[in-house]
Amino acid sequence: MESDQVLSDALRARGQRITLPRLAVHRVVSRAPQHVTADDIHAELPSLSFGTIYSTLDLLEELGLVRRVSTLEGAAVYDSRTDAHDHATCRVCGRMFDLERQDLPKPALPRGFKAERAQVEVVGVCADCRSVAR
Repeated sequence: MESDQVLSDALRARGQRITLPRLAVHRVVSRAPQHVTADDIHAELPSLSFGTIYSTLDLLEELGLVRRVSTLEGAAVYDSRTDAHDHATCRVCGRMFDLERQDLPKPALPRGFKAERAQVEVVGVCADCRSVAR
């Protein structure tokens, strides 16, 4: 698998071990169609402890292979899409959608301010929840 090779190369470059739990967690996150939680991963890999799952997710984030995104409730979801993009979250169902940067207005930064990282989160009601409410 290509994702296994990417993770293996990143771990080797840092002198860290390639383990089956690390590979398994990375596979779940990589093949997920949307953002996943530690609970989602545990549902697919029930033999792994939450400690192992969280420590692996932290490692994957350090390696730049996943992005941690906070939710409205403060919980974290993990996104295998690590390129520059933002998120819209439905306040009714909690579903999170990716937003492309070019679709958002550029913020006016204070003079001399050098941005190192930015994340925009748009909160609203998705089309599915709006249609149910009507």
